[in-house]
Amino acid sequence: MTTADSAGQSAAAARSGPLTRGNIVARIERMPGNAMHIRARLLIGLATFFDGFDVIAIAATLPLLIAQWSLTPGQIGVLIAAPSVGQLVGALLFPGLAERFGRLRSIGWSAGIIGLMSIACGFAPSFEIFLLLRIVQGLGLGGELPVAATYINEVTRAHGRGRFVLLYEVVFPIGLMVSNGVGAWLVPHYGWEVMYFIGGVPLVLFFILRRVIPESPRWLAEKGRLEEADAALRAFEARAKDPLPPPVNAGSYDRMTQHPRRRVRDLVSKAYLGRTLAVWMLWATCGFIQYGLSTWLPTVYKTVYHAPLQLALNLAAGASVLGVVGSLVCAMIVDKVGRKPVINVSFLLCALSLVLAGVFHASNVYVVATFCALAMGFLASGFITAYVYTPELYPTSVRAMGCGLGGAWLKLAAIFAPGLIASTIGSGNLSVAFFALSVVPALAAVTVHFLGIETKGRVLEELEV
Repeated sequence: MTTADSAGQSAAAARSGPLTRGNIVARIERMPGNAMHIRARLLIGLATFFDGFDVIAIAATLPLLIAQWSLTPGQIGVLIAAPSVGQLVGALLFPGLAERFGRLRSIGWSAGIIGLMSIACGFAPSFEIFLLLRIVQGLGLGGELPVAATYINEVTRAHGRGRFVLLYEVVFPIGLMVSNGVGAWLVPHYGWEVMYFIGGVPLVLFFILRRVIPESPRWLAEKGRLEEADAALRAFEARAKDPLPPPVNAGSYDRMTQHPRRRVRDLVSKAYLGRTLAVWMLWATCGFIQYGLSTWLPTVYKTVYHAPLQLALNLAAGASVLGVVGSLVCAMIVDKVGRKPVINVSFLLCALSLVLAGVFHASNVYVVATFCALAMGFLASGFITAYVYTPELYPTSVRAMGCGLGGAWLKLAAIFAPGLIASTIGSGNLSVAFFALSVVPALAAVTVHFLGIETKGRVLEELEV
């Protein structure tokens, strides 16, 4: 028997049946996490980490940028909001590329833009050039997260998917935390430029990502590229610690994949409209609070409460620590209690924290910072759950675009939130700002409760309609 014959028999044994989409799904569902999953989670997590790092870097550097370029309140609002225009375009562009060219190509391209533009920002000689570079960088920032979430969901089996995905996604709030922490340590000593030089690391992924981890077998199978899907899946199977059991229910999964191939317009069809409205409200809330509040916090602490720069940065960093803690707690419980309860409780507690911040806004900076930190921690808990919940709601043919459109609503909210909040927070009228902010997560909790579906423990193909 030749080596080729032996390899062919081994491949046939691995798939235990004809090579179909159902067989690919069945093999994914029998496979526990292994070293290849960890490699994928680490490398794609690196892009997501620096996505979080670069998004929040502006908060750590903004006080110095204001002083260096004598920025007006209007320019500050534009600087915070304008990059979201690029992120809005990226959230629509890169998921579309992911549907056509593959998940890894899209992630690699977006990571390259993030890294290259971050380095360029460090050399920006003026406010106008810096603003333009941040807008271009936004293309990558907007495109990376939804496609990365799509990929990680697609290579993971239903059992324990919430925990697996969220332990990957926790790198985003860790990126926020590290950005705040590193900014509080480096910016006062080495200047604002250092943050953007560090943010250039994702450029490496542009060159190596597709060489070291396989493409999504689910996406390849959906495209009819079954031999490539089989090869990609065998790259995962080869790293399994123990012999894999024979795949089961391939016939059932084949029947699940017989639904008509969905188009982008189907996201607002009768079958998916409720899910889509819940997703849009969920992501818009995260964008409104994240950009309407967190980017302002160091400046608020410094200008309204007259805290020294170092203290203002330290207090903002403390808020991001609670975001990481909340995200880790969610990862541990999301497969037990479900996606909807985690999102709804997190958002309601976020709203309550913001109300309390408004009630006690006249207290000292530590009281206000505590309630703001709690609000950001609870927001992070709901936000991170959106990254496992959203891809579960859509079929493979439009999964990346479903996530991208959710991300687009986040960016739309991010564009308008800083300006809406600037007239209140920027003028020191904090109670109105906090009360207004609290309404948004409360509405999101109601929307997800009534329009969302529960997805815990269900195979992705089973959720298609």
